[in-house]
Amino acid sequence: MDQKFEEQLDLKKEIFNYLYYWKYFVLSTIITLTFASIYLRYSNPIYVVESKIKILQESDKGLKLPSELLGLMAGKAQVNMDNEVENIKSRRLFGPVVSELNLTTSYLSKGKFKTIELWNAPIKVTSLCNKDSLNSVNFTLTIKKNGYLISRPNEKPIFFNGSHVKGKISNVDFIIEPNLNYDKNIKQKTFLIQINPYIYTVESLKSKISVETVGKESEILSIKIQESNRKKGVEILNKIVEIFNIDGIKDKREVNKKTVDFIDNRFKNLTFELDSIENQKRDFKKSKDMSFIEADAGIEVTKKANSDLNLFKIETQIELSNLLKEALNTSKTTILPANIGLDNIIITNLISEYNTFILQRDKLIKTAGNENPTLKGLESQISILKSNINESITTYNKQLKISLSQQQYDFSKSSNDVLEIPSNEKILRSIERQQKIKENLYLLLLQKREESAIAYAVTAPSIKVIEYAFASLKPIAPKKNIIYLAALALGLLIPFSIIYILNLFDNKIKDQNDIEFKNSQIPVIGEIPFFKDFKLFAEKNDRSVNAESFRILSSNVNFSLPPKENKLGQVILVTSSIMGEGKTFIATNLALAMASYNKKVLLIGADMRKPKLHNSLNMDKIEKGLSTYLHNYEINWKDTLVKENPYNENLDILFSGLIPPNPSNLISNGRFDKLINEAKTEYDYIIVDTAPTIYVNDTLLISNNADLTIYLTRHDHTEKNLITYVDSLNENSKLKNIAFIINGIGSNGKYGYGYNYKYSYNYGYGYGYGENTETKKNNAYWNALKLIGKKAKK
Repeated sequence: MDQKFEEQLDLKKEIFNYLYYWKYFVLSTIITLTFASIYLRYSNPIYVVESKIKILQESDKGLKLPSELLGLMAGKAQVNMDNEVENIKSRRLFGPVVSELNLTTSYLSKGKFKTIELWNAPIKVTSLCNKDSLNSVNFTLTIKKNGYLISRPNEKPIFFNGSHVKGKISNVDFIIEPNLNYDKNIKQKTFLIQINPYIYTVESLKSKISVETVGKESEILSIKIQESNRKKGVEILNKIVEIFNIDGIKDKREVNKKTVDFIDNRFKNLTFELDSIENQKRDFKKSKDMSFIEADAGIEVTKKANSDLNLFKIETQIELSNLLKEALNTSKTTILPANIGLDNIIITNLISEYNTFILQRDKLIKTAGNENPTLKGLESQISILKSNINESITTYNKQLKISLSQQQYDFSKSSNDVLEIPSNEKILRSIERQQKIKENLYLLLLQKREESAIAYAVTAPSIKVIEYAFASLKPIAPKKNIIYLAALALGLLIPFSIIYILNLFDNKIKDQNDIEFKNSQIPVIGEIPFFKDFKLFAEKNDRSVNAESFRILSSNVNFSLPPKENKLGQVILVTSSIMGEGKTFIATNLALAMASYNKKVLLIGADMRKPKLHNSLNMDKIEKGLSTYLHNYEINWKDTLVKENPYNENLDILFSGLIPPNPSNLISNGRFDKLINEAKTEYDYIIVDTAPTIYVNDTLLISNNADLTIYLTRHDHTEKNLITYVDSLNENSKLKNIAFIINGIGSNGKYGYGYNYKYSYNYGYGYGYGENTETKKNNAYWNALKLIGKKAKK
């Protein structure tokens, strides 16, 4: 709970810390909003122009031969949208756009505070520089009745006579000519002309164009450009779409042209190959004495069969002739067999005649004797015929053997020819197959050539325009709401950053929540607010906020003091690290506050180097004081007291007196200890205003007399590293029972005290000063003291 409460306090403190500078926040915000308004007033609006196209899938991309011939795919190719996006954004595509629209030249209308880019001006200025040139030029062109006047800063104006002129400025050649189709809304005659390098223009256009797919699986591309001139943006996008479409058509036509060229080159090879195959077929048939393979095969088979039959017949005739000759030679004069199948008519006739004579002889033998001259004549004729038959058979047999040999050769040849038919058929079919393939390929290529020629003449578009370039009606930049919001944020951020940096490097103490106080073992028993007009606890019964703050402080001091011994008074040492922290002011008012409770209080001014106690009490400087007592052993300290003061009769004052040359020696001579010991018996409280501890060691010399050492720090004055110094004094026991007081809290008004009253929650002070009821005051006061006591004990 306490931690959360402390976090709330820290947050509140930080808020008040920044709210203190609210005037700077307001001023900074007004300035940034003013600049934002000026920027919006005089900045050119930026419009977004968008066009949408669909990439068409190509159903026919030139030649698509069967895969077994050329290895090409016959189906459709899936469109690669990433490739198309990169193609649109390529410099190769933007180059023609820049050239055709003459984007290297910009026409500007220059006003007092604003310059507007024009499109389709009444004149056309074209750069004649090489594309690789990096020259650029700016000039003002004024249209005159008979020419053009060109002027540049710090240069003499140049007049060009005529409507079509050629000029040169800063090594940049250009042509000026009228634009007949200019925008009639442009009435002015003077223009600021900017001629930029070609390369720079292409790169600038490339940076403005964005291309992306409409959907994940979509074939539609969205092309966008941001331009201050809506008409220019529309023209550029439409030209990009046109050039991209033409580029796709060129690619298709290039494929078709390559196809035609390929087929024409292939025709030459195919013609030569077909002629070679024809000659090979002719030579093969000629070598094999072939006309048609089927007919020739039939003839060869028939020839073989005939040869076989003839060979059989001849062999039969030889056997018959041999049998007949054997019968003729082995038998006596008897009838020979006739019509046994010999195909020799002569032998057949001779045998017939021989048999006739045999029959006649046999008849004569029966009727005539052996000596019959007719018989003997027949015998002689028979013998002659027999001899003739024998010779005819021998001759016939020789003829048959010759025919047999020839027929055997014919049979063997016919058999070989029949056996060669399959291999000849195979070779011939192979030749004919090659011929057929080449002929089919020739016809197919001829067909594809005609198709490619037609496709080249009539090429389908590569894209479909879904939406032509359209410029947004409202500008996308500058966005008023965002600009004003950014200006507001910047207006708050600038003073916030400055304050934060200043606070970051600020090493001054602000309040007890500073981390140095939190890390210290020394408690903080009070935070005294800054009082602009308050100087003293002037009246005993003073009920002002100022007086009550010191009453609360006196209560905290009481709680911090050790218990009394032998009812002796208690010594409170008030010191600080450096000058200006208000120790004399605190010591004076603390003494008055304690005296207001009817306590006997002795206030001692122990700072004998730069005494200010008399100034704090608004009293005249008294030369007789502490230094007098310490120096003069004959003087009693009571004789140096000021018992009468205009504020409180319970307060006695011992001023420092004259400034001695050796304060340290005086304060350490033992008489000060004697003074304290004696004063304890007469006073309830002895409050000692001492010197700063860093400058001199006076305070350390008398610190052993203190029951409580109040160590003053001052808001926004004491450096934080001095807390470490005080901790070292405490650890080394150079000061006794140290307690911090922070003086001047809220002196710069940052923390909102004013004095409202912060101590109402720091010290439990919880009643308003406008009430007149004494009981409520006292109850609230004592309740506050109880809460303060609890916190002091913690």
